[in-house]
Amino acid sequence: MMVLLAGFIIIAAPARAQEGCRVTASGGGVNLRAGPGVEWFGVVGVLEANQSLPVVGLNRAGDWYAVSFGGEGDIAWVAAHVVTAQGACAGLPVVDAPPPPGEIDRLTSMPALPDIDAEALKALKEVFARGQALGNDPHAFIKVGDCNTDSPFFLAGFDLDYYDLGPYGDLQPTLDYFAGWFVHESLTGQVGYNAYTVLDPLWADPELCNAQAGESPLACEYRRARPSIAVMMFGPNDMINLSAEQFAEALAGIVELSLDSGVIPVLTTFTWHRDARWREALEFNAITVQVAGEYGVPLINFWRAAQNLPNYGLIAGYTHLTDSGPHTKIVFNGEEKQYGHPLRNLLTLQVLDLLRREVLTQAP
Repeated sequence: MMVLLAGFIIIAAPARAQEGCRVTASGGGVNLRAGPGVEWFGVVGVLEANQSLPVVGLNRAGDWYAVSFGGEGDIAWVAAHVVTAQGACAGLPVVDAPPPPGEIDRLTSMPALPDIDAEALKALKEVFARGQALGNDPHAFIKVGDCNTDSPFFLAGFDLDYYDLGPYGDLQPTLDYFAGWFVHESLTGQVGYNAYTVLDPLWADPELCNAQAGESPLACEYRRARPSIAVMMFGPNDMINLSAEQFAEALAGIVELSLDSGVIPVLTTFTWHRDARWREALEFNAITVQVAGEYGVPLINFWRAAQNLPNYGLIAGYTHLTDSGPHTKIVFNGEEKQYGHPLRNLLTLQVLDLLRREVLTQAP
């Protein structure tokens, strides 16, 4: 089954604070990070205004201080330009930076869109054929996930004739093929949901589902909608409510239920801030990649695609994706390079297009 990813020690170094050298926040509170940089090291604490910490040393570039923070021998890092150094700070030793979390290599090595080889394609066709034998609709797909899935900005505009494909006009046949399902309100795409929620009969709608017989929201949606594809993204709520082991188990359960139901699950990684949960976000995203690889199902690496978006495609300080304005129109004329929802809409439509061409209309 799932192999738990190795833990990552946020702050540790065999170094001593330099006698008399301390740093103080120059203005308001400033972030303390797990390493010298904002790109790959998350926030581990805050140096409040008028608070000082003893200095351990500097990074090799000399633009980040290593400070004593946490337990004995533990350190964090703070950018030199946001603090004031005081005391005997001449001749500070160089402290080697910790390596970036190992999950980063895993995530950055995966393409944004799935590269499906011949063997995987054959397996997906077999899943689709199983679904057809069970009565699934080849033109139907559903959405599975949390608030970023249960959003008027996600895909719905395609059915409302409220979109502009811009340079991606070749995707129009896929809009026609799945017409009516972009706006479908899924029982499994709801605010607050996590990977366990969709498998728990407790959350099944008693008026629509056979919860007393143990039917989960996902099983209920599969029975009612008869989709051939399920596009899903989990992570933000899972980090709050589940351990990494629980998330891995639940995600594997979702994939297994999907395959048994003749539904092709499309997993999606999620984007995140460089905040105190940055390390957890990497771990949960890496689990998503791992599950997709173990079961040979398509993966949208939204995490990687969103790295170049302003604020990683998220509104400040929260989990909602950004959009291009108060309207819900889907536009691909550069908006997908600036905002989270347009980018996710584009990647999702591209994967639906790939599966339509290579699996749904090519299966025996």
